[in-house]
Amino acid sequence: MSLIDTNVHLGPWPFSFLPEFNAPQLAAHLAAEGIDRALVSPLPAALAPDPLPANRTLFAAVRRTPTLLPLPVVNPALAHWREQLDATATGPLRAIKLLPPYHNYRPEAPRFAAFFAEVAARHLKVVVETRLEDDRHRYHGLSVKALTAKQLAPFLQRYPDLRPLVLGLGLPELRELAQQKLTAFSFDTAFVEWTDSIATLAKEFSTDRVMFGSHAPFLVARASLAKLTTAQLPAAVRRAFSSRNAEKFFGL
Repeated sequence: MSLIDTNVHLGPWPFSFLPEFNAPQLAAHLAAEGIDRALVSPLPAALAPDPLPANRTLFAAVRRTPTLLPLPVVNPALAHWREQLDATATGPLRAIKLLPPYHNYRPEAPRFAAFFAEVAARHLKVVVETRLEDDRHRYHGLSVKALTAKQLAPFLQRYPDLRPLVLGLGLPELRELAQQKLTAFSFDTAFVEWTDSIATLAKEFSTDRVMFGSHAPFLVARASLAKLTTAQLPAAVRRAFSSRNAEKFFGL
């Protein structure tokens, strides 16, 4: 079974003792768990005043590690967002990641209309990271909170054709958005912790919206994978969650 991880990070993080893998080490770690390819974003971009240097470092780091697909971070709140979008063209993915909580903006704000129009014109896929850490584990001096379903809803309503991949949502948040008939987005499995987590997703949501995500190294890849491998799923649904939905979304 091919397996694509849509939620992986590379680089140092100052607030917890995460494994500090280099690119080959990260690829080997994921491969040991059966993960064939992974979308990898640069952790330093979350805290840096400009994500461009972190993105360049990421592209250089994974250049000789083809199983790691670089997913650059863009901060649309910065004046040079067009330059940031230009830089994404140097990678294999036509996709960008947004970190609204860490870059201190609300993605539905009218001032970002030109940004999302340009993203659409360039046919870029959008990935939105709602959280990097469990709020209960965050360093006390860091005043950042996860993007909630209530905060995400206006963004999804404003851009119904964007159809982003939203990372880090839990089952209660997914249910809250479903109650509002907001379904024009895909999501990963990393923070879905429930009884029979993956089977519950298959039962309650369209199976073409779900993608495997481990959120490594913040979360243990083996534990994330176990949620998928132990789930009682039809073979076609297992393939969809494991790789097929990600392949379709990112054109892999």
